[in-house]
Amino acid sequence: MMSNNKLLVLIDIDGTLIKSGLTPRKALKQAIFEITGCPVTFEDNHLAGLTDPLIITNTLNQLGLGLKDDGLPTKILNRYLEIFSWDYPAAPDKKIYPGAIELLDYLKTLPVRMGLLTGNAKRGAQIKLAPFGLWRYFDFGVFGDDNANRNELPRLALRKVHELFSESYPPNKVIIIGDTVHDLICAKVNQMQSVIVVRRPEWRLSIEAQKPELLVESFVPLEPVQNWFEKLL
Repeated sequence: MMSNNKLLVLIDIDGTLIKSGLTPRKALKQAIFEITGCPVTFEDNHLAGLTDPLIITNTLNQLGLGLKDDGLPTKILNRYLEIFSWDYPAAPDKKIYPGAIELLDYLKTLPVRMGLLTGNAKRGAQIKLAPFGLWRYFDFGVFGDDNANRNELPRLALRKVHELFSESYPPNKVIIIGDTVHDLICAKVNQMQSVIVVRRPEWRLSIEAQKPELLVESFVPLEPVQNWFEKLL
């Protein structure tokens, strides 16, 4: 059945709503080292927009451990979440981006269903959002541990929203809000619309080349986002 809500809005976490700092990276490096004995380094372009399971799989492949069928990815993910849950609450470099709460408060006034679409494992997403009180804004979510391929997550979101709320949305009524070209491509391959906030100037050209429906520098001021949504509703 169709919903009283006119749009489904799926929102990314890292780089979109919050900056989680170096703690996730350090926790994952520690988990990989503890379980494999191999030290690793990460660069931003190896992490941004990717799901947690895919980051782990890519790393194991680089270490020459990707073909082992011994549950390594799951062991690493679980250990990472343990370490991360201990270290993140006190991390001094995490922050919420200006305008993020205002964006979520604004969307809550609209006839939209709000969900998370993130490469984080569900537990990781909860840990990241908890210090800022943001988890409560979302009715449901799709996560990296639902599918390691980010481009599959929107289809899972449509299934989940139907199962949970008996709601159906055509793809052109689904909006993905994110900050990387991965979020944008994720929307495009699923014939959905995208709102992209450019947090890293060096990513701007690749994002512009994919032609998001709306591109902003920040959620402050919020008016460009508000005006865009009001035209859709």
